[in-house]
Amino acid sequence: MSMELTEFFKLLADENKFRIVKHLMNGEECVCAIGEKLNLEQSLVSHHINKLRDAGMVIDRKVGPWVHCSLNEKVFEQLEKTFEEELSASNIMYKPCSVHDICCKLQKGKK
Repeated sequence: MSMELTEFFKLLADENKFRIVKHLMNGEECVCAIGEKLNLEQSLVSHHINKLRDAGMVIDRKVGPWVHCSLNEKVFEQLEKTFEEELSASNIMYKPCSVHDICCKLQKGKK
């Protein structure tokens, strides 16, 4: 269930994957309906769904000849938690650059 944030962002950097995930936020949908609503070929939607499923972001299930997809909410909840932890102030260490003192002196001299 664990996914690195960089991998998450790499996947969603693709516009079509992002659009599919955004669309699935409304609930489960058949692959053919996703393609129709997003104006994408069904084969392209299937390709993106496979990548998202392999990453654990999407769950799919067969219903007769159709494949229905939904977001894996547990993964998105964990990603949100990880993202918040990574951006928390306690996780960001302040370390001045190697020329910090010189830079500060120059800035003070300009006043």
